[in-house]
Amino acid sequence: MALCDRRQAGSRDSSILLNMIKLALGTAGLAVALLIGYPVLPVHAQQNSTSPRDHGYGHGYRDGADRGRQDRDRGLGRNLRDSDYLAGSREYDPAYGNRSSYMSGYQEGYKAGYEDGYNYYDRPGRYGQIYGRSGDGSARQAGSPPRQSQGGYADTAFDAGYRDGIAAGQQDQRQNTRSDYRRSPSYRNGDAGYRSSYGDKDAYRQTFQDGFERGYQDGYGRSRYSTDGGGYYPNRGATGAADTRDGEGTRSRTVVVPATRQWTPTSISVRQGDRIRIETTGEIRWTSNANDRAQSAGSLDLKKTPRAPMPNAFAGALLGRIDGGLPFGIGDQTSIVAPASGLLYLGVNDDNVSDNSGQFQVVVSW
Repeated sequence: MALCDRRQAGSRDSSILLNMIKLALGTAGLAVALLIGYPVLPVHAQQNSTSPRDHGYGHGYRDGADRGRQDRDRGLGRNLRDSDYLAGSREYDPAYGNRSSYMSGYQEGYKAGYEDGYNYYDRPGRYGQIYGRSGDGSARQAGSPPRQSQGGYADTAFDAGYRDGIAAGQQDQRQNTRSDYRRSPSYRNGDAGYRSSYGDKDAYRQTFQDGFERGYQDGYGRSRYSTDGGGYYPNRGATGAADTRDGEGTRSRTVVVPATRQWTPTSISVRQGDRIRIETTGEIRWTSNANDRAQSAGSLDLKKTPRAPMPNAFAGALLGRIDGGLPFGIGDQTSIVAPASGLLYLGVNDDNVSDNSGQFQVVVSW
């Protein structure tokens, strides 16, 4: 993987300082940013462009901010490693454009996002600058791939929802309104940016709403969002992971985890330390080879793949992730303890999900 040279990145940021003043912060805003210790955003991160580098920067910033916030909450020191950028490589799609440009932007965005996420108690993130919003508080059109990606339009829907969610969260925060992403017509409709060529509208809506909620949290401010309820419906008198996006009062739900999707949202919000019960059935193939089969514990032949999210775990194993944080193994365990607070995702341990088949059925209860 070609990663950008840090010295070149620093030189580029310095050379575009004047443009940054005009495009994003303004002279006074730049002075304030420097005084409070913000690293300066490169121009490509402030413009709403669909270039591969911009697309990578936005994805990297979002993932890095989640990771930095979770490291801080877990009492860890700064723990940023080059291997963390492999997530960007696994999630790259040819529809994004030039791979090297995308990955260069992803690495740079991840580093900036990690620092902002780690310091989120001390200063807000810069989601509005990076993802852009118009003067009326609504998000601009998402900078999504212009043609269909290998994974359909999941990325397009998520990015569109994420941008709208940031704008809505920022607007509610400015108006000192209690957080509730469900209030927004954009969230309820869930079809902004949808085209008939995208296929299943309900699937698009679900992914859009997933992105909207994540964006709303980041736009509103994570610490405040978590203390005022965040728009969730808690099960009164219960303990554990009691919050669900749709407000259904059941204490469990079944999530289908297709092997062809890296991460599948569960619509379940957990808090760090919650104990979650897991029951998994099903079998997948983690390559096009009919013999490469896996159950929830991983490859039946005990094979591994070095560029998977967890390279030391068996290929095809069931994984979990909270927001965009580090993956953790689930396998055939019947219960887990949430390592961080946020939305729970489930996925499979593979570096290339496009040639997979099959699915897991996972019953999550609390």
